[in-house]
Amino acid sequence: MSSSSSTPAAAAHGSEKRRWNAFVCQDCRSIFRIPSHYEGRGVVCPACDRMLRLPRAGEVVPALVEQAEADTEVEAGEQPAESHISDAPEQNHWGQEESPVMEDVSTPAEPAIVSAPGTGEWRRRKKHRSRGKNAENDWQHDERKILRFSGGVPLLWWWLAAGLLSLGIIVTLVILLRPKPDDQAPALAPVSVPYLTPPPSEQDKDSATAQQLAQIREGHAAVESFFRVTSVEDLLPLLRPMEGLEEKVRQYYAKQPLPDALYDGMEKPSSTLLANGTCLQIQIRRKDQTTRLMTLFKSADRFLVDWESWVVWSEMDYHTLTQKKPLKPTEVRVTVETESYYNYDFPSSSENEWQSYRLIFDGDDRVLHGYVQRGSAVHQAVALASDVLSRPMLLRIRYRDEDSHHTQVLIESVAADSWVKGLPSE
Repeated sequence: MSSSSSTPAAAAHGSEKRRWNAFVCQDCRSIFRIPSHYEGRGVVCPACDRMLRLPRAGEVVPALVEQAEADTEVEAGEQPAESHISDAPEQNHWGQEESPVMEDVSTPAEPAIVSAPGTGEWRRRKKHRSRGKNAENDWQHDERKILRFSGGVPLLWWWLAAGLLSLGIIVTLVILLRPKPDDQAPALAPVSVPYLTPPPSEQDKDSATAQQLAQIREGHAAVESFFRVTSVEDLLPLLRPMEGLEEKVRQYYAKQPLPDALYDGMEKPSSTLLANGTCLQIQIRRKDQTTRLMTLFKSADRFLVDWESWVVWSEMDYHTLTQKKPLKPTEVRVTVETESYYNYDFPSSSENEWQSYRLIFDGDDRVLHGYVQRGSAVHQAVALASDVLSRPMLLRIRYRDEDSHHTQVLIESVAADSWVKGLPSE
């Protein structure tokens, strides 16, 4: 194919601007223009991406191409503007010179005019859309091609179909693995047992609640009576009977005011009934901003105060114990804490044999150090749970001998795991 002859307008501008030649793709018949100095080189059609070779000057070209070149130049009517393409050929990824960027003579606004071969008639030909500077890269980055498989189906539809198929398989497996009615255990008919105690009705529940409230109010009245007495004779009938109680009471109130100058009221919401209402516990508020638990036991038709646990009575107080150093077991109400104190009669070398506990007397800053042989029954009874820091207990303690250190005693036994003897477990 020879280079196309230029129009007079093109010749007039040949000395000022680069000359452009028209070329027709032999496959898609797209018409485009290229600079004349690319004759004889390979180019890529901007419409169909086919690699073509430009004819040199003097080569014979089909009449259709020659006529199209002329038509294009005549239709243009003037020399095209300066191309934005650099004269230096670019290198492609094979190391060869990159084909020039071709200017498509077709525009979206108006199709190219070509003549049918041998007829001399003019007809309009639908022009191809411009493909940009690099047609090969445009095709590789075409989103529609990326999102489609070779069959032309969008990738999104493939994913949707796969999801529906997986859902169908899961539903099918659930239906198949579901036990059949025959495989299920037969339902048992309800059996009526006339001798069983029927569940309490709402009326019975209301009656039980009213009874509990009446018992709590009765206990509150007993507490108020306890703190209103003015003599031991009036106090004794309000107390729970215990061995040697009267002697203990008279001995105690010979040194203490009667009944308790620190009383400030009851924490009534803390009232708790135990053992089907036979025992009541309630927190008593004191004027020194402390509270102390009071326990009452039901006897006949009234509640009686457990006096020993209320006053934290012990056979000997701290001062008397350390002075007399009794060798016989003595009952004391103390707060027990786990410790690791080894000294004097129980040196550090005896730690593997003895476990030490801190024994705190109520209202006294001084303490005793009690020891129990590890692994014994007493050790198991005294031992505190890992989440318990301290616990009130009634212990029987004694000194090892007369020469023992006054702060170190042996824990002989546990009389009660609280300050109350005979406290019900519920």
